Amino acid sequence: MASQKMRQELKRLLLDTASGGSRQLTEVETDLVQTNILLGEAIQKLGSSFMELHNAVLAQQQEIALIIADKGNLSAEDIARLQEIQEEITLHVNASVTGLQFQDMTSQLLERIVRRVIGLRDALGVLSANSFEITPDSSQTIEELEQLLKNTIESMEDRLVALENGLWKTVRQTRMESGDIELF
Repeated sequence: MASQKMRQELKRLLLDTASGGSRQLTEVETDLVQTNILLGEAIQKLGSSFMELHNAVLAQQQEIALIIADKGNLSAEDIARLQEIQEEITLHVNASVTGLQFQDMTSQLLERIVRRVIGLRDALGVLSANSFEITPDSSQTIEELEQLLKNTIESMEDRLVALENGLWKTVRQTRMESGDIELF
C-alpha cells in the first residue's frame, strides 16, 4: 500500500501543477487576444491612413499630369523629373501597403499561439482530472499509483501530439492584392 502522505503529496502536486498552469495559460491567452485586437486596430488605422495618403497622391499626380499635358512652362527635363517623382511616390505607397500585410501574418501567429495555450490547458486538465482518482484514505498500492501516473502521462502525450498535429506550421499572407508571402 502506498502511504497516505505520499498519496496526498502526489495529489497535491498534480492539482497544483494543473490549476497553477491553467491559470497562467488563461492569462497568456487573454494577453494574446488583447494584443491581437490592439494590433488589428492599429494596423487598420494605419492602413486607412495609407489609403488616404494614396488617394491624395493620386489626385496630386492627376494635377501634375494635366500640367504636363498642357506643357505649361515646363522644360522637358522638368517633365521627366515630375514623372520620376510620380513613379517614386507610387513605389513608396505600394511598399507601405505591402508592409501592412505583415499584420495578417502576425495575427495568424497569435492565433496559433492561442490554440497552443488552449491545448496545453486541456493537457493540464488531464492532471487535474486524474488527481481526483488519488484518495488519501484509500488502499491504493504503489502499483496502482504507478498505473495511474502511466495513464496520465499517456493521456497528456496523446493530447500534446494531437495539439502539435492540429497546428499549422506555415504562416501565409493572402489577403492583399500585391501578392502572397509565406513564412516558416
